[in-house]
Amino acid sequence: MLSYRKLQKYFPEERIRNIKDAIDRKVKPLGSLGLLEDLALEIALILENAPGDTISLTPLHLIFAGDHGVAAAHPVSIVSGDFTVKMINNFIEGGAAINAFLEESGIPFEIINSGIRHPEKLIPGNITVRNCSLGFGTRDLGTENAMSDAELKKAALYGKEIAEAALSRHCNVLLFGEMGIGNTTAASAVMAALTGLSPEECTGRGTGIGDAALALKISLIKKGLSRLPENPSPEEILRTAGGYEIAEMAYTMIHACGRRIMLVIDGFIVTAAALLAVKIAPKVRGQMIFATESGEPGHRLMLERLDATPLLRLGLRLGEGTGAVLSYSLIKAAAAFFSRMAEWDSTNGRIIFRN
Repeated sequence: MLSYRKLQKYFPEERIRNIKDAIDRKVKPLGSLGLLEDLALEIALILENAPGDTISLTPLHLIFAGDHGVAAAHPVSIVSGDFTVKMINNFIEGGAAINAFLEESGIPFEIINSGIRHPEKLIPGNITVRNCSLGFGTRDLGTENAMSDAELKKAALYGKEIAEAALSRHCNVLLFGEMGIGNTTAASAVMAALTGLSPEECTGRGTGIGDAALALKISLIKKGLSRLPENPSPEEILRTAGGYEIAEMAYTMIHACGRRIMLVIDGFIVTAAALLAVKIAPKVRGQMIFATESGEPGHRLMLERLDATPLLRLGLRLGEGTGAVLSYSLIKAAAAFFSRMAEWDSTNGRIIFRN
C-alpha cells in the first residue's frame, strides 16, 4: 500500500482525509486493523467510494499467455516450449492450482492468448480463451529484437480491447496472471533495463534451473540489453526484450487508468508489466494493489521501485496469478469492514450501526 503522503500524488487530499477519518471512527482501537485499514483506504479511493458507501466488488481474473523465442532457442527453463499450451489446456480442464483458488474465491476468469506457439493444440472447453495473438511466440531476445513495432502497436490495441471488455462487464477489480515458458527471462531483462540494476540482480531461477542455465540466462539478457540505445524508452525496452503477454498486460493496465477499476498485481512477471505501465502512464500506479512478493529474488527490488507493500509474502513463484487470487480474500475483508462496521458518534459517544 502507499503511504498517506504518497497517496496525495494520485488522489485529492480532502478525499483521502475524509475516508481515513471514516475508517478511524470505526468501533475499534485506532489503527488496530493494521494494513487492512490502509487497504480499505486505497480500495475506497480507487473505486471512488465515499464514507458511508457500501463497497461492491466485481472481480475478473485474466491469465495472459505467450511463448518466448529465447526459451525455444536456449535451455533457460526446465520444461520445453510446448509446455505453455499444455498448461493452458490444464486451466481449461480445471486442473491447475489457479483453478482451485478461483473456484474457492468465486472469481470468473479468462485466458488471453497473447501469442502462444501452438494455438492449434488448444482444446475446447467452458473457459473463454480470448484471441489477442501477436504471433507464434516472440523472437529470441538473445540474438534479435523480441518483437516488431507493428506487434507492439497491436499490443496496445489489444490492451484497450481487453480493458474495455472488462468494463463492459461492469468489472471493477482486474486480477492479473500469466503463463509462458521463458517469461522470467524477458521480465528480468525488462526489469534490468527499466531500473538500471544488473542482470545478475534481476534474474532468478524461474522454473528451477541449475547454475549453468542461470548463467546462460543472464548472458542472453546481457546480449539483448546491449542492443538498446542510451536512455531507452519503455517501448524500446518492450520491443527489444519483452514478451507478448507482458506487453498486453502493461497496455491493459494503461487503458484502465482513470476508470474506477482496481488492478491487482501478481508476482514477478506481472510486476514487470506494471513497472512498464507506470513508466508509460505514471498515474496508473494509483490504481494498483500489489498482491504478493514472489520467490524470485529480483521481485523485492522491483516492488521497492514501485513503492509497493505486498499483501502476502508466501514465497510463491508459480505464476498464473495465484498470489493475486489468494490476496482477494483480504481485499474482500477490507471492503467488508469499510462497508459494514459500526462507527462511533463523537457527539454523544453512541455506536452507529450500518444496515
